[in-house]
Amino acid sequence: MAKYVPRDRFYREAREKGLPSRAAFKLEELLAKVRLPRHNARAIDLGCAPGGWLAVLARALGPSGLTVGVDLSPCRDFGPTVITMVGDIRDPAVAAALLEKLGGRADLVTSDLAPHLTGIKDRDAAQIEELLNAALAIASETLKPGAAMIAKLFMGAAFAGAIERFKVAFREVEVTRVKATRPGSSELYVVARGYRGR
Repeated sequence: MAKYVPRDRFYREAREKGLPSRAAFKLEELLAKVRLPRHNARAIDLGCAPGGWLAVLARALGPSGLTVGVDLSPCRDFGPTVITMVGDIRDPAVAAALLEKLGGRADLVTSDLAPHLTGIKDRDAAQIEELLNAALAIASETLKPGAAMIAKLFMGAAFAGAIERFKVAFREVEVTRVKATRPGSSELYVVARGYRGR
């Protein structure tokens, strides 16, 4: 089994570039699989704190783009093309608030959400599934037809069911492991393209 090095290359590179976390490198790799509009692209980032994905999205969407992030914890300022809000994605009012701040439907929804794991297998699996279902619900309320979603998920009992739900909502679904994932982690990402619409 690979040994986890807490301050590995990705940790050090994030610090050198002034990025909030190593998670930024995960999204850079994942975005290469998604075709975003060149101008006026809009994105929503679920579970945005501490802001690693916000920084990458702001750069990828450029000065004409807009990203709105939501998390239970507040985030620092990332400039005029990023808006953040404090909220719980399981709250039905959050989707409407995100749409209002975004000024229209999104071209991309990203989710790096993960619960605080307890080590109790059934409880952790239920929390993971709850967050993923909430992220999909937000995406269904906020995405344009044809848009994309990138979301974290974990290998486990709920994995197959989660992938099927993505396949119902999107025309193309790819599951991948990114290079910046810590060794030994069961973390995977789904890249879903071609949102079918509600």
